[in-house]
Amino acid sequence: MNYGDTLVGSIAILFSIISAFISLGPWTRPYQLRTISLVNERFGRTTARLVWMIVAIAAFVAGIAILADIRPAYT
Repeated sequence: MNYGDTLVGSIAILFSIISAFISLGPWTRPYQLRTISLVNERFGRTTARLVWMIVAIAAFVAGIAILADIRPAYT
């Protein structure tokens, strides 16, 4: 594993932690992002929180995969 993989994996995990806190916290500013704002207007705050949690889980899985050096077969 090189230092670039460690950096990118760590940043992905850090972003997943921040996204999880956004989905659980009382903040309103992150819900003003364009895509999340559209979800919030159309489906409500609960669904927007769910979208933030899905982003958090996806970023965490990507970070773990990067740190575990999991690569596609074609690389």
